[in-house]
Amino acid sequence: MAVLSVALVLLAVVLPLAACGSEDDPFDGLWWEPATGRRIEITKEGEQYRLLYGAAERPYRATREGDELRVRQPFGGDIVVKAAAEGRLELVIGEKTSRLVRVPQHQ
Repeated sequence: MAVLSVALVLLAVVLPLAACGSEDDPFDGLWWEPATGRRIEITKEGEQYRLLYGAAERPYRATREGDELRVRQPFGGDIVVKAAAEGRLELVIGEKTSRLVRVPQHQ
């Protein structure tokens, strides 16, 4: 019984500290673009981000610049992902901007 009590006390102390030490990344996760129905997955690997875009899940490397992710395109303008209100993102390709909505995690 005493061991269980000690374990519970340790969990009560360690879990909040672990949560405070990690910064939530506004980009990392699975997203949906309602305007086109495309799925976008953004993952962070060290300081580098990777965007998997559309049904083909074509990978793009992205670099974070402040509150934006930039994908450098070899031909044409950059793809920009910006943090928006209510935990959403905006995807900007050329002159076109669309909203991204986070896909809810399965329970």
